[in-house]
Amino acid sequence: MAVLFFAASATAQQVVFSRRVYAIHGRSFQQLWIWSPSGRNLEPLTRSARDHERPTCSADGKQVFFTSGDGRWQLDRNTGIEKPVTATPRATTAIANEVPRFTVAACDESTWSRSPDGSRLACAANGKDIVIVDLRTQQEIERLPFGQHYSNGEPYPAWPLKSIWSPGAAQLLVGTYGENGSSTSPALDYFLLDLATHEWVRAFAGNDAGWLPDGTAIVFTTPRELVRLPGSSKRVWAAQLAIYDAATRKQTLLTSGVTNNIQPIVCPSLGLR
Repeated sequence: MAVLFFAASATAQQVVFSRRVYAIHGRSFQQLWIWSPSGRNLEPLTRSARDHERPTCSADGKQVFFTSGDGRWQLDRNTGIEKPVTATPRATTAIANEVPRFTVAACDESTWSRSPDGSRLACAANGKDIVIVDLRTQQEIERLPFGQHYSNGEPYPAWPLKSIWSPGAAQLLVGTYGENGSSTSPALDYFLLDLATHEWVRAFAGNDAGWLPDGTAIVFTTPRELVRLPGSSKRVWAAQLAIYDAATRKQTLLTSGVTNNIQPIVCPSLGLR
C-alpha cells in the first residue's frame, strides 16, 4: 500500500504504523503506534488483544481504520474505543491517483503517480523508463531511463517501477524489486531521481516508503528477517521503522529490539496523549 499524505500542515503530522513487541511468555499482537517527527518519540495508540494492521486515517486524523483478521475496524483517537465497521470513509484529502482519461504510451497503469499539485503524472514504461506527462496538455514531457545496476554490476531486470513524488515535486522516490528480496522477505531497492539534474542516487532497501510532509526525509520499514526470541529457541519475523535523510543520504532506525514494525502512513496529529 502506498503511504497516504494529508493536507494538514507539516508541523501537525504523525506517522501511524503497526508494531508488535514480542513477548517471551504469552501472546502479543500487532498494535497501532505513532512516531512524531517533531518530538521524535514513539507512543502506543492501542493495547487491545487483536492485531491492528494496514492502518489508514480520516482526513481530520480523529479516526484510524485498520484490518484485524477478516474485518475492518475503526479506532476513535479521542476515546480510544475500537469498533468494527462495514465501510471505510474516504481516508484522505490529498490529490488521489485517479485514472486519467487518456493512455500514456507503454506506461503501466498500476505505476501512475500524480504530482502533489496534480499537474503532472509519473509512470513507468516497460520497467525501464520513468515517464513524466503534463496532465493539462496530456503530452509526454520527458522520458528518463532507469539504467541502475545490482551491486554486482548486473542491470536490474525490467521490473515494474514504483515512483512517489516528493512534496515539493523536485524529486521522485523510485522503487524496484530488490536484489536481496525474496518471496519470504520481499523488499524494494529505492532510488532518488532529481528531476532537474536527472541524477539517480541509490537510497535504501525496504518497504512501504513515503515522504515526510516537509520533504526532507522518507519513512520506511527495513526488510523483515527472522530473529531469535530472547530466552527461547523460537524465531520470529522482525522489521524496524526507519527514516532516510534526503540531504545527508543517511538512514536512521527509529525502532529496535525484537519487534515487528510495518505499514507506516502519515496522519494529521491530535497532539500527544
